[in-house]
Amino acid sequence: MGRKSLAEKLYEQVKEDHEEELGTWLALYDFKGLKPNTKFWTNVKRVMNLVNGGSLIQYSIFKTASKIGAITVIRLAKHYRAETILYRAERMELS
Repeated sequence: MGRKSLAEKLYEQVKEDHEEELGTWLALYDFKGLKPNTKFWTNVKRVMNLVNGGSLIQYSIFKTASKIGAITVIRLAKHYRAETILYRAERMELS
């Protein structure tokens, strides 16, 4: 058995602290004055696999149906020194 990735460790911690709540979650992060560590992107992809979905709608926005997945990405971004915001979003149709 290999070592757990940072994404897996954070995911397990978040899962213990929060109940899953499905919806549309947006995790926003900004690496002001920093270039994101390549391990950040690798771990974001691991989170996508752990929650069976999610996407980067921009380089600084992760969208998922999983509250636990969104919080995990927020904690991951903070680990790599990004500023973060978490939103629960509702899609609206305009006529």
